[in-house]
Amino acid sequence: MSIEIPPEGMEAYRAYQRRLTRGAFTTAVMVGLVLYALGYGAEAKGLVLGALFSVLNFVIMAHLLPSQLGSGTERKKATGVAFLSLVLRWGLLAIPLYVGIKSEKFRLWAVVVGLFAVQGAIFLEHFVIRRWADARSTGHVNL
Repeated sequence: MSIEIPPEGMEAYRAYQRRLTRGAFTTAVMVGLVLYALGYGAEAKGLVLGALFSVLNFVIMAHLLPSQLGSGTERKKATGVAFLSLVLRWGLLAIPLYVGIKSEKFRLWAVVVGLFAVQGAIFLEHFVIRRWADARSTGHVNL
């Protein structure tokens, strides 16, 4: 089974990806700058390092997803690509965790928080921003 993705759907998908990654990383850098200015340098560096790898993880996943869904893709090939993508991304996420554990210049908890930067951006967009926008347009909040 294969799914045909229209070109205009891919353009919207890429625009959504760029908006999420830019927003997540920009927010992490801004929070990191505030932390650094307040004297929490190791926490700031950990947050930014984790956010950088969160963005890289999401970009890799987003670029490999269409090859799994594209037309003519066999199930075995799609499963292999998905497995290799998962192993690659887990290996990638291990790098900042290792750095956070081994280096005093980075706080492990801040690295972990940073690794969830893109997921946090997705959550905020879907469950906070959209509800707020819907509430403004309709005049009431849906709980």
